[in-house]
Amino acid sequence: MRYPLALRVIHWFTALMFVPMLAGGYFWLRPMASTDPFKLDALMYHMAIGVFLVGLTVIRFGVRRVWAKPVAAGLALWVQRALYLCVVLMPVSGFTMVFSARLNDIVFARNGAPLPADLSAITGHFWHGATALTLTLLIAVHILGALKDRSAFKRMI
Repeated sequence: MRYPLALRVIHWFTALMFVPMLAGGYFWLRPMASTDPFKLDALMYHMAIGVFLVGLTVIRFGVRRVWAKPVAAGLALWVQRALYLCVVLMPVSGFTMVFSARLNDIVFARNGAPLPADLSAITGHFWHGATALTLTLLIAVHILGALKDRSAFKRMI
């Protein structure tokens, strides 16, 4: 049984969005100095895409509840559950950072306040990074599992 078209489209679009978000956060945003004038723009895109992904995830949960879908079992089920948990924890930790440091006012309203000198000291930063690392590892396991189980991969294309 193939997954419904809506779920497949959301899955692949989300995958195409998450990979650059994770890579960009780690390799681009993390090492960039808070005083770099481009950091505000980079954070704006990162945060806006993150909010978009939250909306897409809510739609995905709704689609999964409404339409019949194949049932995962064993390790695949646990990886799927862990992926969903990380996809929920990622924005929770991100929103925690945004609101605890008033990044929304600094980044979107451009109120003139400087970014905190050390973003890693912001509440939620550790969990945002830890969840990103866990999500990256789970995505790798997910991809390897799909490549190993060709029938699972075929249900998603």
